[in-house]
Amino acid sequence: MISRIRGKLLAKAVDRAEVVTSGGVAYELNIPATLYERLPRLGAEVELHAALVAREDGLELFGFQNQLGRRLFLRLQSASGVGPRLALALLGAMSAEQLIAAIRERDLSRLQSVSGVGKKKAERIALELADKLEDMAAGAVIEGREGTLLEAAVSALMALGYSRGESEGAVRRVLTRRDGNGLGVENLVREALAGM
Repeated sequence: MISRIRGKLLAKAVDRAEVVTSGGVAYELNIPATLYERLPRLGAEVELHAALVAREDGLELFGFQNQLGRRLFLRLQSASGVGPRLALALLGAMSAEQLIAAIRERDLSRLQSVSGVGKKKAERIALELADKLEDMAAGAVIEGREGTLLEAAVSALMALGYSRGESEGAVRRVLTRRDGNGLGVENLVREALAGM
């Protein structure tokens, strides 16, 4: 099972990214629309959490910003009538944290705002998954806190003249290395600058 892919970003589009590993193998991953803006510039180092889905006509690889997005993508497909394309559309319309909240709170209007989700499908998703996302809700709070730290640090680095991709990559490396422990925005920016 492929769970992560790390390498240089060769190409990116709203719905896909191509990453070449240090071994020279290039992977094309389907990605949620929300991830596109967070990808670094072409040629920069990137790490994506991946899910491999077997279909009748072949294998498809899907990429996500974090482990929570990957786990939610896989969990969404346990609901009746939700395949990989619809799960990707749901994650492309809102963040994993927002989607978990919408499902757990049975916010049907929010779910119906996603292309391909009508009233009956929204009801089915909420009914079948609302109680099955408890384990992810705690993770969403942690991801949300890191997301706030990340955005503040990225904004500070961009104000210093770095691109969004460079800034986000540097901040994510610090968060991964330190696991978010004891970091404030100032320390996060300082460590990110040291690693650039």
